Amino acid sequence: MKIAVISIVIVVVAGLAFWYWQSQQVETQTPGPEFAQQAKTYKRVSPADIPAGTSAPKEMTFLSFEIPSEWQIEYIPQTKAINIYNPDLPDEDVLEKSQIFIRYFNANDFLTLTTVNILERTQTSVNGRPAVNYVIEKKSHIAPFPNQPYWRSEKHHVLDIRSTADNPTTFYVFAKRPDVSDAEFERFLNSVRFGPTQINLYYPIKDFLAGITKKTFGIYITPETSPVQPDKFRGYHTGVDVEVSQADLSKEIPVFSMADGKVIESKEASGYGGLVVIEHIIDNQKVFAIYGHLDPASLARVGLVVKAGQQIGFLGDDKSQETDFARKHLHFGLYRSNPADIRGYVQSKNELSSWLDPVSFFKQDKRYTE
Repeated sequence: MKIAVISIVIVVVAGLAFWYWQSQQVETQTPGPEFAQQAKTYKRVSPADIPAGTSAPKEMTFLSFEIPSEWQIEYIPQTKAINIYNPDLPDEDVLEKSQIFIRYFNANDFLTLTTVNILERTQTSVNGRPAVNYVIEKKSHIAPFPNQPYWRSEKHHVLDIRSTADNPTTFYVFAKRPDVSDAEFERFLNSVRFGPTQINLYYPIKDFLAGITKKTFGIYITPETSPVQPDKFRGYHTGVDVEVSQADLSKEIPVFSMADGKVIESKEASGYGGLVVIEHIIDNQKVFAIYGHLDPASLARVGLVVKAGQQIGFLGDDKSQETDFARKHLHFGLYRSNPADIRGYVQSKNELSSWLDPVSFFKQDKRYTE
């Protein structure tokens, strides 16, 4: 009897050991080529590329965006819309293969919706531009929207983006098919550009990224907690401070225009010493670049039209009147409303929304030049 029990135990233990060994082999096995998923690829397209004869209006030709490689775009003249569609879907009608539907209008403010029920409405921003998120559904007594995909009459997500701070301006309305994933739509929105896709951006000073070691964009500063001591400022930092090395303190450090533009301010200002403000048009939007703590004697003059990478001055001397007695460094800010605001600090995060993070701005396209 004892021998039988022992035999059963041995068999069970051996079986369990074999099962564990097999499970480990399955878990650590590398899938073969037949299981490998091909990485999704994307392409940048623009309504400006649509063949002549069906070409989109100029407001649409300012746009470009990335879509999955298999998707296509077409212009719908009846609604002045761009239809981004997946040709691989089984529907016979191209319009019903729609994934994202784009329209535009010119106005001073965001959409006024009367034919749909607004289920959600939240303010946001896309690539530094003010925007409003909607979840909408057509009102039951309204007929289906003509010359639009069927899902535009159903509950779906819409994003309304303001293109510039001017009044009036162009607003772009991006509608998402309900079964397109939020991740895919977010990727698409992050890729949208509102102007020429080939713009050279230049770092305003050498070692730009490496030099941002103390005061970053949006950091809250007080005299007690500032990474720079002593410090008299308090508030949210509207730009970035680019430090210089100890070896460069006695050298002339040139400062460059980050893009083509026009000098609109060139002066001495409290808190900065020498200051230059340049108006740029980037992605069809005015952006004001603020260059602070420059030598007043070296500043580019007001009205000068500059090219990307053109020198506009030198950093002021360390802790001198040239820098308003600050350390030798560059304060660089990007303001996106008109007129330019040169404040280095604001007292609320809400105010900070009018400035762009320079690091994110340069990194978003990797279109800059060292």
